[in-house]
Amino acid sequence: MSSQERTNPDRVGAAARWTALQQIWDHEELVQVSGGSAFLRWDIPAQLPSPALRLGSALALPRHTQVRRNGLLVMGPPPDVDRLLATMVAEDLLPEPLGRVAVQRGSLDAVARHLPLADGNDWEWLCATDVPARAAAEDRVVRLEVADEPVIRELLAAGNPRTDARPFEHPDQHWAGVRGDDGSLLACGVREHNAAGYPHLSGITVHPSARGTGLGVAVTARLTREGVEESGVCTLGMYSDNAVARRVYTGLGYGEVHLWSSRDLSR
Repeated sequence: MSSQERTNPDRVGAAARWTALQQIWDHEELVQVSGGSAFLRWDIPAQLPSPALRLGSALALPRHTQVRRNGLLVMGPPPDVDRLLATMVAEDLLPEPLGRVAVQRGSLDAVARHLPLADGNDWEWLCATDVPARAAAEDRVVRLEVADEPVIRELLAAGNPRTDARPFEHPDQHWAGVRGDDGSLLACGVREHNAAGYPHLSGITVHPSARGTGLGVAVTARLTREGVEESGVCTLGMYSDNAVARRVYTGLGYGEVHLWSSRDLSR
């Protein structure tokens, strides 16, 4: 090997990226080094509250979860995630206090070697950038108001007890639903802004007695259309064991699926 090859700055820089811990403060750079992750583009604020850490092709980003706890987002293949977490623990770079981690599916065991993980769930993030076709029952969808909060909570408890949706917790929430002939609430959902400021859906719920009638599709289509028309994108999350919801969302044009495993930290 020639002396020129040994001192080639491009090779030195490439080697450093794979062996040295890097801080990333710029949102666009973060998206680029991730390979164009739609999740990082549409779900992470443009102004990063603290730097992302990169080692090899692994990324770790402190963030607030949907329920406002300190969390850590971890992406990348297991070997690099293993090295990244080992370095963060050794250099005391973990967020404090750390309540929960969200790890790219397949790399959870690498994180568990360094953090005391407890219970959690597997979930998926999706986004839509095209206005969906009008759903058959969409003309039945109406706007829900603050006065409807008690019946929304009843419906969520009956049909979707795992949801993180909290009716009218934030002033920018737009709840929509479908009522039965007797005035009871049969379906609901909410569009609000995520931490990055883009439309996000949650709480999509159909009463058990009305499932299979297209009401969930109708509510989701209405809220998605409003979100895409407002911002050019609409996002949502779903538990991975909900095959029915997946069919509804992908049928309405949701894609760019990101698979996550989230776990609390044991104390």
